[in-house]
Amino acid sequence: MANYFSHVFSFIAVVSFYGDGYVHLRTVETSIQTFLHVRFRTTDLAGLLFLAAGRKDFLLLELISGRLQVRLDLGSGERSISLEKGMYLSDMAWHSVELTHNGHFVNLTVDQNSHASLHMPGPDIELSVEDGLFVGGAAELNRPYLLNNSTGFKGCIDKVVFNEHNLFSTLKPYSGYKSIHKVSQGCSAQFSAIEDSLSFFSSKAFISLPPWEGPHELLFECELSPSATEEYGVLCQKGGFVAIEIRDGNMVATVGNGDGSKLELRSLTHVNRNRTWYPVQLHLLPSSVQLKVGEELVKVNLSLELQVIQLRGPLFLGGLDKEAREEARQAGLMSAVPGGQLAGQASSFRGCLREIRVNTQIMGLLNAAVTKDVSLGCETGPDPEALTTTHQTDRPQFDVTTPQSITNNKKNQNFLSLRKLEVVEGGQAPLEPKHIKVNLDFQKLGIHPSQMMFLIERQPVHGQLQLDFSPDPDGMLDKGQARTITTGAEEVDRTFNMLDLWQGRVMYVHGGSEDQHDFFIFSVFSSNKKALPVFLKGNRLYRFDISISPVNDAPVLSLPAGNLFTVLERSKRQLTLDVLRVSDPDSSPEDLVFSSLGNLNTEVGYLEHQITPAVNLFSLNDLKEGRIFFVHTGVPTSRLAFRVSDGLHLSNTVVLRIMAVPLEHKLVNNTGLEVNQGGASIITTNHLAVQLNVDNQGIEIRYDVIELPQYGELQRLHSSGDWKPTTSFSQKLLKKERIQYLNTYHGLQTQSNVTDYFRFKISVRSLATTEVIFLIKVRWIQFKVTRSKMEINGVQTSVVTPEDLYVISKGVKLNESDLYFKLLTVPKKGQLFLDNKALQKNSTFSQKNITDGLVKYELFNTLQDDTRDMLSFQLFSTHANSIAYDFRININAESNAITVLNKGLSTLEGGSKVISKDMLFTHTASNREVQYSITVSPRHGQIRRINLSNSSSINDNIVTFTNQDIIEERIMYVHDDSETKQDSFTFNIMVYKPHKRTNKKEDRIRAEHTFNISVNLVNDQRPFRVVDKVFHVARDGQRLVMLNDLRFRDDDSDFEDSWLVYTRRGIPMGDLVLASDTSHKLYEFTQQDIEQKKVLFVHKGVSFGRFVLFVSDGKHYVSTLLEVMAQDPYIHVENNTGLIVQRGGIKILTSANLSIFSNMDIRDPQEVVFEVFLPPKHGSLCFTDGDCETVTEADALTAFTQQDLVAGRLAYRHGGSHELSDGFNVTVKARENDPERRLHRKTREIRLDIGVRVKIYLEGHQRSPTVISNRPVVVAEGQNVSISKEHLEVVHEDSQPSEIVFTVQYPPTWGFLQRYPSDDYQENSGEQQHLYQNIREQPTNVFSQADLNQGLILYHQQAAGHTNDSILLEATNGVTKVGPIRLEIDIIPILLPLQVSYLTLDEGSSLSLTSDIIKVANHHFSGMNFLYQLIVEHEYIFYIHDGSNTLRDNFTITANQTEIRKHSLPCTAHIYVTPVDDETPVVTTNKGLKDSDTPEPEQLEFVVTPPSNGHLALKSAPSRHILNFTQNHIQTGQLMFVHSALSGGFHFQVNDGVNVAPRQIFSTTAHSLVLTLKRNHPLQVSPGSVTPVSELELQAVTNDIRDTRRSHSVVFAVTALPKLGSLVRRMPDNSTQNISTFTQSMVGKFVSSQQRKAFVNLFN
Repeated sequence: MANYFSHVFSFIAVVSFYGDGYVHLRTVETSIQTFLHVRFRTTDLAGLLFLAAGRKDFLLLELISGRLQVRLDLGSGERSISLEKGMYLSDMAWHSVELTHNGHFVNLTVDQNSHASLHMPGPDIELSVEDGLFVGGAAELNRPYLLNNSTGFKGCIDKVVFNEHNLFSTLKPYSGYKSIHKVSQGCSAQFSAIEDSLSFFSSKAFISLPPWEGPHELLFECELSPSATEEYGVLCQKGGFVAIEIRDGNMVATVGNGDGSKLELRSLTHVNRNRTWYPVQLHLLPSSVQLKVGEELVKVNLSLELQVIQLRGPLFLGGLDKEAREEARQAGLMSAVPGGQLAGQASSFRGCLREIRVNTQIMGLLNAAVTKDVSLGCETGPDPEALTTTHQTDRPQFDVTTPQSITNNKKNQNFLSLRKLEVVEGGQAPLEPKHIKVNLDFQKLGIHPSQMMFLIERQPVHGQLQLDFSPDPDGMLDKGQARTITTGAEEVDRTFNMLDLWQGRVMYVHGGSEDQHDFFIFSVFSSNKKALPVFLKGNRLYRFDISISPVNDAPVLSLPAGNLFTVLERSKRQLTLDVLRVSDPDSSPEDLVFSSLGNLNTEVGYLEHQITPAVNLFSLNDLKEGRIFFVHTGVPTSRLAFRVSDGLHLSNTVVLRIMAVPLEHKLVNNTGLEVNQGGASIITTNHLAVQLNVDNQGIEIRYDVIELPQYGELQRLHSSGDWKPTTSFSQKLLKKERIQYLNTYHGLQTQSNVTDYFRFKISVRSLATTEVIFLIKVRWIQFKVTRSKMEINGVQTSVVTPEDLYVISKGVKLNESDLYFKLLTVPKKGQLFLDNKALQKNSTFSQKNITDGLVKYELFNTLQDDTRDMLSFQLFSTHANSIAYDFRININAESNAITVLNKGLSTLEGGSKVISKDMLFTHTASNREVQYSITVSPRHGQIRRINLSNSSSINDNIVTFTNQDIIEERIMYVHDDSETKQDSFTFNIMVYKPHKRTNKKEDRIRAEHTFNISVNLVNDQRPFRVVDKVFHVARDGQRLVMLNDLRFRDDDSDFEDSWLVYTRRGIPMGDLVLASDTSHKLYEFTQQDIEQKKVLFVHKGVSFGRFVLFVSDGKHYVSTLLEVMAQDPYIHVENNTGLIVQRGGIKILTSANLSIFSNMDIRDPQEVVFEVFLPPKHGSLCFTDGDCETVTEADALTAFTQQDLVAGRLAYRHGGSHELSDGFNVTVKARENDPERRLHRKTREIRLDIGVRVKIYLEGHQRSPTVISNRPVVVAEGQNVSISKEHLEVVHEDSQPSEIVFTVQYPPTWGFLQRYPSDDYQENSGEQQHLYQNIREQPTNVFSQADLNQGLILYHQQAAGHTNDSILLEATNGVTKVGPIRLEIDIIPILLPLQVSYLTLDEGSSLSLTSDIIKVANHHFSGMNFLYQLIVEHEYIFYIHDGSNTLRDNFTITANQTEIRKHSLPCTAHIYVTPVDDETPVVTTNKGLKDSDTPEPEQLEFVVTPPSNGHLALKSAPSRHILNFTQNHIQTGQLMFVHSALSGGFHFQVNDGVNVAPRQIFSTTAHSLVLTLKRNHPLQVSPGSVTPVSELELQAVTNDIRDTRRSHSVVFAVTALPKLGSLVRRMPDNSTQNISTFTQSMVGKFVSSQQRKAFVNLFN
């Protein structure tokens, strides 16, 4: 690696790149060590600097957002490296980059003082280059790692050295070896352009600007001066195009869509070649286009085709590149058509452009992505005369005249002539009139030379300008009388005038750097208020160049690692740059020669060269390349002096103390290893390491294994990439991570604490240690079956879910896809299927198959009775097997339909109420038993069970109860007496067969139910103390009792705290009196009196004591003790938060920033005075009602009061200096308010000194942070994902990532955020994912951009069945905020989102099932094939109606995707049938049949099939199913139909014992009973009257209108009784009875409202 340094310092040409140029060196090589050196300067924010390209390997150096990034891939994965501080490099200063790669280690150095390093992964350590080396651009190379690459480089590069290749040794191309494309020698001035005038000097000249875009309209403006009259283009935009050309001396604008439709606007103004500037404006509006040349305006409306054109690609100015020229030719632009005016010369614009604006934004070379044949400045007028120089002592007279007067030409730009200043490195030189010459007639302009002002807009980079008010004869600056000109200062401090220039006061002082060029930017204006030419208004910038003459400095020698150099006895050690370091930028390494001073005794040792032994002189190259060694021969200690020469100067002398020590070593690491059973783990020096007493001696440390592991083997990684067993290894292999332990034991361990180990010896040279044991802890795999039982209720097929069969692993966490089941026996009454394939004995499936719903159990036959089935299985994984387990299957022959009544209850605060059958009950078929399981208990009460005995004992906080408990009224809700109006509990329902609840669970309602509880509040809260602290008072003084000293609270919602009454007894250490009349003692007062500052405590007697206070709310009494502490008067600081102020800004101080507390009687904040005894150094204090801007040091504020702070009248104004911290000190004075003491002149005054800090922030902190990345985060359902800066990145130019803080405004709905602890953060993704699983679920609401950059923020997805989530964030840099920012979360569902549409077809017809009807609707599964139980593809599957008269049908379908192991839930496709009149009627009504041969109804027998939506029964036994009956049953009304679904039917046949009628269909349809509140109007009553409630005010109806013989009783239950009246029922004897329930039939007949006080709404 060090061999390549000598090439860096050879002569290399400077090369300019213009955005589309490159240098390509074709070479094929492989290197384990790589060196790269690049030196460049640019103002562009992005660009490719260097690329070493291979098929997979690559090394890429690029600029991104003005910061350097290196990407590297050696074959084992890509890594990137950048500077932590984010060093900004797009500042047009020269920057050098050095990168070294040695095996796994990569080091990056920028400008010799910023460093970064990287460790590459994997076994690959060589960089393979097959496609060659590229500088400035990647040409036409197409590799995957270039897909998101930055644009070509635009700027200057003067050094590119890669290994032995100097890519700029010559710019001559060589066919097949070196390609040079669109670059030029030297550093073009356009990259640091300040002038806005551009000259296009060739027929192929152009610049490309960013795309021309706008929301509604586009505007282009410029001034042009042509130098030729051919046809050429000025502006063009590709795609649908907009162009401006000059044809026959006229401006022509063209708008086209690229498909042949275009529109032209021609100006009549003739553009001549007369060095005249022509203003041009093109304005593209939504429906029209305008071209303005000078004062002429041409406007044309756009057609519909041209109103919707889409512009794409860059905006070309002056000309086009090859691709754009071809598009323009096809569009018919004359400037691009061959065979044009000059025999087909497709020409660019030739001439000058200035004042270029795109959408009102100024554009120039600094905005250009690509430039070609463009130079700075334009000569549009006569050439100026030769410049004359004037010595600084020859002062010009005021009647100086310019060679050409500018009074008649206000746009003359040549009034200023600049000449380069030459300065010696580290020296200084004055700016003289010969450097900046002003060609003006001051007398004619009416201005004095002192009014000609020069304003410094940008400081020199490598020095500074100073203004000297009194130069001495030698031209040296007197620092006491000099002022440095700085860019951040006020404008008056950045200016000098013409007299300063003539008198030699302006001095440039170089900083001593090695840069040979410098410059500063200035503008010119006049302080005279007369009307002046435009160039004297300060709106033009000028660049002044400075040339630095280099000076050869003496080398500087240092000892970076200290002066102690240890070496092993009688050995040699290499001298490196870490031992001796020299700094001399003026000299190359081969010119720097080290010399050792003095003669070393041969008994001590000597210096040895790799080639020549015993040397005293060696070069820096020898030292860098590791050729110099010190050889020790005998004496243990000595000294060695060194000095360096560059051929002209000698460096300082350094002395190296040499100490020889005997070889010693010790075992510093033997931590052991943890590994999973069957897994492997690498052994590194963190686990096992030996330390020597000297470093970098190249001594090999070996480990010889004498006893191998019992349950595994040691392996070594060879260069072939294979791991092979080994019995010895070195410490070097441990550092390179090439030794691992592999567990090979596949059995089951009965004990979990069985460990493995290996025994070894350590060998260092000829020394060997005793035996050492390295312990290995193996995490053994164990299986645990948590669920192994399944319930089937009345179905033939049931999917086996994790609720039925679930297994986990212990010791080692295995994924569900790694846990397998092996069938030892198969079920007897059914069969298991995996993805619709039958499973036999010894078949296998995984836990993941069960989770994905791919395993199902299917009965062989339909069972009429409950039964059981069983199978046996064995668990196994890759490395372990289990014993046999049983899987039991309970089969229930019928399913149960249940109905849940849940109306809630109402109770008083602190009361209780029994849950009755009318409030909560579950109705079941066949009288099944029902159990309620409470999943979420009430938050403000308890559910209790009352015992059947007469005792008062109860069961609190029960979690289960039954229907029977509700029937017997044994379940009670008890409120906890809190001030809450609502409560609830959540429960599940389980249904059991009678008397078998403890043995067999039959059915479960998976949906959760919530029982709501309404609580009516009562006034029952006792007052309690919320401020409980000692009352402080001055000894023998007095003080007001405030709410922050004593305060009670009453939580009753209808009671105000200010109504509380305080009563006191005797007070041993003083008295409570009325503040306005101290002779009036207070024995009773309210809390409102304390609020109004009426209660005063007067101290007398002992210094500490307490007295009793009784507090009452009118009902409850409580007592409390008020402790009183009397001390000497004092003042304490209560608040002193300091201030944060913008530089040069003003900030108000309030009592929240600064306040005091005193035990004296201070009633008015005006009495507390703050005297400023140490004012701010960099600002001033002022009052806001004055003029803070004009406050001077003499007017500085010297005192203020606490009232000023409370009212916000006090402000701090920063003076605008660069200091970012300030402060001031005050003395607080307070005097007690005691009339008696004041009368006797004994009032006490207290003082306290306080210091207040002020922090200053910059203006840049007020700019809002910028969101540069906000991309959706993709996560699998139920999993977690790390949110990185690729998803969300907010930056601020003056803030570090750790200072950008995000606050969660609205957290995610279906998951939560969590911050991963940074101290445990690991880069290895595999380890990181393993650690994520152990994070506790503690949501975070605040995190920083640095946390995102490090991947510390996780999103955990929790809720199932959702595909989208989002987080609403707000970001701040501590001063300003940006937001809200919505971060979208894209969730990949576990179950396939199957969608089934409704089908409609005619009766008896068919309809093809297509993907429009059945589809999986989610973009994550687009393009996949799915397996359906009814396969839907190519429209080969049809639904065929059977021709019956049913109007509805349905079928159920599921979708499976075997490749990703996902399935959907069953979905039902509903089919609507349009009836067709296609049959002759046979049965007009199914109300009975007659048979002429069988007149008796008992002899006509009906035989029916089982109905699909219920069953037939007789009234005498409604639960008993029947399949035959007679006509007599129908006629006598004994036959009834009990429905279980809404629609269906059955087939029936009639026979008379001899003949059988044709088969018929009987259809049934049930309608849901719906209750509707039809009327609910206010009831108008008179006080003291009884008013009936009629159906006009209250009426509820049902939808059951078909059978008027059935009447549904509508019952009203009153949940809140009237407050000012009562609800009564009129009895037959005309008396009334209060009621809480009534029916609709009672409304208008028996229900009345009795009013006692006032009108009221009945149900208010």
